[in-house]
Amino acid sequence: MSNILWQRLGAASGIVFILVLLAPDLIQGGPSEEPTMTAAEAMAQSCAITTAAQLTDAIYPITHILGYLFFLFFLGSLWSALRRAEGADGWLSAAAFGGGLASFAIKFASGAFGVAASRNACAGIDPQLWQVLQDMNNASFFLSFLPLAVLPAASAVVAIRFGAPLPRWLGWMSAVVAVALLVDGMAGTLYARDFAPSFLLFMLWILAASIALVRRAGVSHSAVSNAAATPPSVAP
Repeated sequence: MSNILWQRLGAASGIVFILVLLAPDLIQGGPSEEPTMTAAEAMAQSCAITTAAQLTDAIYPITHILGYLFFLFFLGSLWSALRRAEGADGWLSAAAFGGGLASFAIKFASGAFGVAASRNACAGIDPQLWQVLQDMNNASFFLSFLPLAVLPAASAVVAIRFGAPLPRWLGWMSAVVAVALLVDGMAGTLYARDFAPSFLLFMLWILAASIALVRRAGVSHSAVSNAAATPPSVAP
């Protein structure tokens, strides 16, 4: 397998990440809107789903796990591309990789709270304790935005400075995504929220970055930077 094709496979993992993550909503026509319930009512509903589990009930957790595994492949591909553009002595590529990895770890670790709540919904657990476990899971999701913001922030600096591996316009978009994740992460950590608009923007950024990396696979970063920096010649 050629090196260019190998690079494109890694870069395309970002596209697969988005498709797998959104697959249940695309198939089922969007997430269902649940009415406001008390902790006891929500726990009873969780118990009913657990005891009469259908195949469709496993779609969301399974696809989210698979999606984030593809995110790891994309993260490695982006780190490699950033490192080639920045140089062996650069540290921003490592910061981007570390931010994405830390966010991934928080996201997966927080899933244990949701699993514990689901497993104990029928075991007579106190509804308030059950709600605390759910709130910890939700808060951890927003908490993961804080290290995740380092990923687009570091990518923005490299892209704007070198014009590679991402185009400069996508570098500026990366800066916007980083700020949005920081603001949304702090707000969601401090106050209970269910909607995360910055994560939708982040997924759009992943899609754009993945496409850009696929198209630029095998292209010399020095050639990309020179082409971006050199103005077009005008014929006399």
